[in-house]
Amino acid sequence: MDEVNTTQPPSEEGAQMSFTDKLMNVFSAPGELFESVAKSEKQNSNWSIPLVLSMLISVVFVLAVFSQQPIQDQIRDQTEKSIEKRVAEGKMTQEQADMAMSKNPAQPGSPLFMIFGSVGALIFVAITLFGLALVFWLAGKWVFKSAATYSKVLEVVGLSMYISALMAIVTLLLVMAMGSLYATPSLALAVSHYDPMDKLDKFLGAVNIGTFWFLAIVAIGLAKLFSVTTVKTMTVMAVLWALWTAVTVFAGFGM
Repeated sequence: MDEVNTTQPPSEEGAQMSFTDKLMNVFSAPGELFESVAKSEKQNSNWSIPLVLSMLISVVFVLAVFSQQPIQDQIRDQTEKSIEKRVAEGKMTQEQADMAMSKNPAQPGSPLFMIFGSVGALIFVAITLFGLALVFWLAGKWVFKSAATYSKVLEVVGLSMYISALMAIVTLLLVMAMGSLYATPSLALAVSHYDPMDKLDKFLGAVNIGTFWFLAIVAIGLAKLFSVTTVKTMTVMAVLWALWTAVTVFAGFGM
């Protein structure tokens, strides 16, 4: 009698995607990618690799952009305007303002400026990943009553950062080509003389293609993870974006 083989072949759902598959699918088939992530065991590489890649790109961005003379001039001009505003509001004396401008060792383009900028970029990328994962995990827990763990949400946000990495490269090319720190893939491109102190200009800068693309991909991933519709997670993303924009742009807490 022939022996019956009771061993089941590994299901397609449980099969681990390669790094290349994940990288390609986050752009071409995010639903398929995050379906796999939701059903697989925890994989720290899903967030650690995008984190390292994003950090490397952020450092390259700082070194490339802030070595440009037009960008350095823009930073100096913006710093002067900010200090003049503080003097006018009585928050700083003219003597303190003069000292701040002349005695600052981290002048735009200086080695110290580059070091501070690079370290700041690294910290910003890390805070963005872990901070957004925390916000989205809490949203899933409170809004959708999801039992998904923080680590799985971290994987979704991490994989979505491949979108942010690509858009950072696009932004770098725009800034270098146009010689403006504010040349981002946003509605700010329609502004001839962008003023970072102007709330309308800041709002136009917040309407960024890269931001919306990233949030849309995260929404697809969270929908798979929380077992809800993508419309629901995208609605949450829209609300969170609106709240963040209101705080950073219209409430005056943005840069």
